[in-house]
Amino acid sequence: MAVPSSAQISRLRRMVAESTTDTYTDLDLSEYIERYPLADASGNEPTDTGWTGNWDINQAAADIWQEKAAAVAANFDFAADAGDYKRSQAYAQALQTARNFRAKRETGSLVLIMEPKPLGATRVDEWIGNLPEEDDDL
Repeated sequence: MAVPSSAQISRLRRMVAESTTDTYTDLDLSEYIERYPLADASGNEPTDTGWTGNWDINQAAADIWQEKAAAVAANFDFAADAGDYKRSQAYAQALQTARNFRAKRETGSLVLIMEPKPLGATRVDEWIGNLPEEDDDL
């Protein structure tokens, strides 16, 4: 199985403003990255043997910013000595940054299959489910 490169780990470290390994080690960041595998440039899925390793680093960054927000969630605003301290801004900023990275994450697709097939329809596009029913009493 492919592992994130040192360049990807360094990029994630910059994205989450963690220049040192005091809070998040390279192994920690690698684990965040590995949570979000994507198909590679050749179209190989992560479960394929030829997969070269591709991950959604924006989603990993969003998770870390969400965690950072949780770490400062208990901070509160206060006023003292003619000063007004807004410590809640750190929480709001971390949440906003997490939202920004989630907005940049890779999109996926979903194929919907109608089950069971509508009665009397030979093709799915012939069935219209929102037509009014005929009144047999008239």
